[in-house]
Amino acid sequence: MKIKQTGLVFTLSLFLVAAVIVQMAMYSLHLFSNWNLMFTVFEACHNLFRAIGLSSMNIFLEVLILSTIALIVIVLMKQIARYITFSKRLSLLQDESVTKKVIVQYDLDQITVITSEAPIALTYGLIKPKIVLSTALVNMLTEEELRAVICHEQFHQQHRDPLKKFLITLFVAAIWYVPILKWVSKHYQTLREIEADKFAMLQTNNMLDLSSALLKLLKNEHRQRDAFVVSFADTSVNDRIQHILSPEKEVHATLPVGTILYSVFIVLGLTVMFTVATP
Repeated sequence: MKIKQTGLVFTLSLFLVAAVIVQMAMYSLHLFSNWNLMFTVFEACHNLFRAIGLSSMNIFLEVLILSTIALIVIVLMKQIARYITFSKRLSLLQDESVTKKVIVQYDLDQITVITSEAPIALTYGLIKPKIVLSTALVNMLTEEELRAVICHEQFHQQHRDPLKKFLITLFVAAIWYVPILKWVSKHYQTLREIEADKFAMLQTNNMLDLSSALLKLLKNEHRQRDAFVVSFADTSVNDRIQHILSPEKEVHATLPVGTILYSVFIVLGLTVMFTVATP
């Protein structure tokens, strides 16, 4: 089975995550329904694992829930801290004169040009994504190449791709025991970049400007790995170049049947365990 649309990839990850989280929530509500709200975490870890008499399945499920919550909190706190630092750094580096020039020239809003010797083109932000370019990039590219890059980033901005990337990163970190999510993360980003390239080529009606801009950025590689950032030259560049040169050729990813079956088995197994553990 082959997959071409990013929406289906994203939906697949959401379905698997929802299946796990709903089961965790139902089990947790069952436990909490008979508790005093001031009681400690999972009734003092289920009364210290039932006074060390231990109930292996309940212990496993409670540890799984607690570890998943802990990972979500850790990833969120880490990314929030990095987001604040990243935003402050960008505000300090903003070149207001070049930013105004680019806004007027390309009829844009929600864009910032920063002073940097590294060529940078990215979209960041979860609620109101903003395009960020560097002065080095503006100076390095021709007007047509820069327009293609901006159109590419506008696709990410309009579809809130930094938020989607952030959610998938969170899912992969917190629900690591469902292996298909890692595959989804990798291929979703690849297919999304190709869709953004398609959008840029349609808007500019020229594939050469986009491909030459991509090659120039590759030679002066600068990648931003944060979960809330989508960077122009960050993902599967070879696939993207092949698609730009042969846009009529469909680009798709082959679903790993074995990994999918293993993931479904894990989700179903957890569902059975949660059902049995909830009388």
